[in-house]
Amino acid sequence: MDKNIREKFSLLSSAQGESQLSGSTDFSTAIEKIVELETYSAKLELEASAAKREAALLKELLRVIPADVTVYTADDQILYSTTAASDPMWVSTQGGDGEQKAEGEPIVSQSQSSQSSTSRLADGIGYAEVERHVKTGAHRNVQYIHLRSAQGDPLVVKYAYDVTRELEMAHELRAAKDAAEAADKAKSDFLTTMSHEIRTPMNGLLGMLDLALDTELDAEQREYLEAVENSAESLLVLINQILDFSKIEAGVLEVDKQAFRLRKRLSALRTMFFHRAEERCLHLVFTVPDDVPDVIVGDFPRIRQVIVNLLDNALKFTDGGTVHLSVDLESLESDNAQLRFSVKDSGIGILKEHQDAIFERFVQTDSSVSRQYQGTGLGLAICRKLVELMGGELRVSSAPGEGAEFYFTLFFQLGKLNERGEVATRETAMAKPVLGSTKKVLVVDDNAVNLKYMDIFLRKQGFEVELATNGIEALEAVKIEEYDLVLMDIAMPQMDGLEATRRIRESTSFCVRPDVPVVAMTAHALKGDREAFLAAGMNEYVGKPINPDNLLRVLFGLLQEFDATTK
Repeated sequence: MDKNIREKFSLLSSAQGESQLSGSTDFSTAIEKIVELETYSAKLELEASAAKREAALLKELLRVIPADVTVYTADDQILYSTTAASDPMWVSTQGGDGEQKAEGEPIVSQSQSSQSSTSRLADGIGYAEVERHVKTGAHRNVQYIHLRSAQGDPLVVKYAYDVTRELEMAHELRAAKDAAEAADKAKSDFLTTMSHEIRTPMNGLLGMLDLALDTELDAEQREYLEAVENSAESLLVLINQILDFSKIEAGVLEVDKQAFRLRKRLSALRTMFFHRAEERCLHLVFTVPDDVPDVIVGDFPRIRQVIVNLLDNALKFTDGGTVHLSVDLESLESDNAQLRFSVKDSGIGILKEHQDAIFERFVQTDSSVSRQYQGTGLGLAICRKLVELMGGELRVSSAPGEGAEFYFTLFFQLGKLNERGEVATRETAMAKPVLGSTKKVLVVDDNAVNLKYMDIFLRKQGFEVELATNGIEALEAVKIEEYDLVLMDIAMPQMDGLEATRRIRESTSFCVRPDVPVVAMTAHALKGDREAFLAAGMNEYVGKPINPDNLLRVLFGLLQEFDATTK
């Protein structure tokens, strides 16, 4: 007889006997108890079956996941593991304090690591470490997790998964980051070198041409020299475009905001382009309505660079009609104004599908345009970058045969005039004094042509001039002579201008005063250069190729200040 049936029969007989003896127990009560027991037994069987299926599923999941799971008791006995046997080739890459171990230090074996895991988990806090396989070189991350069983017993779960690829990727990312930083440094070094190596001979070329054109020449000679000067200036524009774009790409070009008179600066630009427009029989119009503020604060040299490029293109691509520069007030709030700059022409126009491409570097609408009108295709790319650097966006509206309009908007602070009715800027703070006394200037430069140019140019301005070809010669000169000002090149052999300036400032035994004005003459014009010059003790700097008017302004301003301190 089936066991369950026997048990039921026994229960039934027992219930029936009790019913006969007591006479008060209903036989149906026994039947109900049997049904209740049967139901409870079936429920237990279902729950046990579900628990078995759930345990099997969990084990299968643990088996297929890409990780090793081992459960330890508090005394390091293994309750469950997805691995057949422990691999003693796995060793910890960390010391007891959790810090990454240096190469050559002793390593912790797996058994030591396991023993330490239970002791570290005694306080109920888990931890993790990285292990390396001695034979294969693979790495895995091992986490130790504190648990308690249903009975309350402490358990330790060791969860290990492969991180070899992640570590390799992290190493590759670090290597890529290092390579990118090295490339960025190389780019900056290249810019510094190229800026110096190209601008230095250009300074000599343009300087000597300027001196030659200032002499008595016949018409033929002047024509030839003016042609050379025009070509040299065109080359300088190209050089500046390439260097400017590289500096923008490298993030080393900054906005320098100063107050300026808008109408006065635009008037100078109109004078600059008037004759060129006249030669091409074009009508050049500049419009600035009365509601546009005149004194504003911004980086006009950069704004000028953008406008000059846009006007140059407008004149270049317009055979007849008008080129119109306009500045309009978009908004005025408190001390801030938003201005819209526009250059519009009646030229050949631009196809819509080409209007985005023209702002890319080295791109023109097509090769025939490049051949006909010449140019590098860098100008508009630089203009867009400069406008973005100043917080605006350069856009174009055009159609073939209907001309083109390039426009952008910028925000400006409103500027103020000083008591003399001048804009308060560094330029007006350095007003040119009246020449009446001879000043002695030491010029230090390793380029022979530049030295000769500076010698002739400064002597024509009434200065006494001494020359030196490097920092060591400069120090020898200031030891025995007193100078009113030193013009110092930066990059020179044996001793550069920065070191020579530091020694002048630190010494009290030289004939020259330690606070003698020192002006850097440099082709370096990258971010942080001016700060480095001032940190070395220099008072100001002029860039190469040197603008004669700018040089004299700086020299006269410093000499005036120096004279005031010596009185």
